[in-house]
Amino acid sequence: ILHHQFFKMQLEISSDDNHGPPRKMTAVGTVGNVGQLFTVYEKNWKCPECGQENYASRPRCYRCRGHKPEGQDNYVLDPALQATQRGEEIPWKEAIDPTTYQVYYYNTKTGETKWERPVELGPAPHATGWFGRGQTGTMAAQMYAQRNAQYLSRPARKQKEFIDPKNYHLEGANEYNIWYGRFLGDHWDQGAGKDKAADRCVLEKDAGRTKADEAISEKDAKNKKDKRYFCVHFAHGVCAKGKDCKFYHRIPTLEDDAKCDELFDCFGRQRHSKHRDDMTGVGSFLKPCRTLFVGGLLKHKYETPQLLEEALWKHFGEWGEVENVNVIQRLSIAFVRYRVRTSAEFAKEAMANQSLDQGEVLDLRWAHDDPNPVAQDAINRADKDALFALMQAKGISIENTGFQYPAEYQLPAAKKMRMDNGIELLQQHPELAYPDTDSQYGGVPQPAGQAGQSQMTPEQYAQYCAAYYAQQQAQADSTAAASGNVAAHPSAGGAVESSAEVASTPSTGTTKSDQQVGASSEWEEFVDDDTGATYFYNSKTGESSWGAPPGEEK
Repeated sequence: ILHHQFFKMQLEISSDDNHGPPRKMTAVGTVGNVGQLFTVYEKNWKCPECGQENYASRPRCYRCRGHKPEGQDNYVLDPALQATQRGEEIPWKEAIDPTTYQVYYYNTKTGETKWERPVELGPAPHATGWFGRGQTGTMAAQMYAQRNAQYLSRPARKQKEFIDPKNYHLEGANEYNIWYGRFLGDHWDQGAGKDKAADRCVLEKDAGRTKADEAISEKDAKNKKDKRYFCVHFAHGVCAKGKDCKFYHRIPTLEDDAKCDELFDCFGRQRHSKHRDDMTGVGSFLKPCRTLFVGGLLKHKYETPQLLEEALWKHFGEWGEVENVNVIQRLSIAFVRYRVRTSAEFAKEAMANQSLDQGEVLDLRWAHDDPNPVAQDAINRADKDALFALMQAKGISIENTGFQYPAEYQLPAAKKMRMDNGIELLQQHPELAYPDTDSQYGGVPQPAGQAGQSQMTPEQYAQYCAAYYAQQQAQADSTAAASGNVAAHPSAGGAVESSAEVASTPSTGTTKSDQQVGASSEWEEFVDDDTGATYFYNSKTGESSWGAPPGEEK
């Protein structure tokens, strides 16, 4: 059994004292530099007045309400914390492979790299966010890869000779979506999950080589049929095809997880954008989860809490590398976090309705985010570290420049796109350039602001608007006068050919027939639609005037 370092420390602390709370230490924070985060654990404290053992997070005694002793150094001294306290530099750091998006570790002094988390880095963050960090001080990744290689050296065994359709169902044949034209969801009924599973996958006997492990043909690769997934019936222990199955009969590895599409789970089932309300099903691709909720534990059948935790490590560790197991004794539940998503997906199917060591019927679901503030801080810092590592893997520097740009600094002009032959793209293809709109604003006076001024003052904006609208009005008047069908404003000095044509354009000027200056007069009175002002127009001479013509005053 691969024990996590956290579980080892639990056993060491509780070896001499089996009394008191089941958990002997508590995560109190996440510390470390970028790429070197680790969890700090604090041991339980005993009340000096009544001798009651209390969790490290309790500020007062559970029995007598006495205060927690101050200045008591009760931290678990792992190598990372000791090196930090001595002011020494930890040589190991995290990095991310840009092709597989998996976290690995490298030594800044020796250049050594490996998938397993070094002991010098201490326990992984209490919650690792999107990217798993793996167990500390183990060779788990290599061990699972070696086990799969051993399985592939033999043909897969038939787990069943015959599958009774009355006892087993077809995944995804419950709900038909008329919009997408296919079946969606999981085929569970109200009674599912209450009876113990009749079969179970045993890797030592059942795992082996199938048709999915054969080399992909050029025809399948050309037709994009090279996707290979794991057999969900194998995970349930009921596959009747054995070596002839077109799906994998083994457990996922880090390499398999890197190849798996985010829109599908390891069994090839389509994932949804959101989790189901009951947190069952295939999961969410917008909020991927690597932690399983385990319910239905029978804690009273285990002599000590450590035996229950050991059983969880043993049974769930069979399907992939487990990062952490958190048992909530008072609720008889547990949370199992895997390093990669595909391991959690496989374990969820393999352990559904199974038992540990005392005949339980386990209830497995996807877990919600841990609301513990320590876990939330660990998630934020772990995701931030992973982002920095991914930027470095892409060649983006995250080092501080050490200076600020001066206030008068102007950004250089944008680089022009060039083709392979070195010629600028717009020179070769001028039709791709943006249209030149400068002619629309020609002659408009621009406000002369001060140097470095990015916005106009109210006075400058008013001047700009007045000049712009005056120019637009002048252009409109000149155009109307040239067309000869609209009475020109007095400022434009235009003319029209006849009064009949003036009356045919009511949108520009409206004739006041009841206020005309004499029936036989050559002058007619109009109202400007834009300003509402009255002006006069001579239909013979084409003259216009804002005021009443001489001799025509009323």
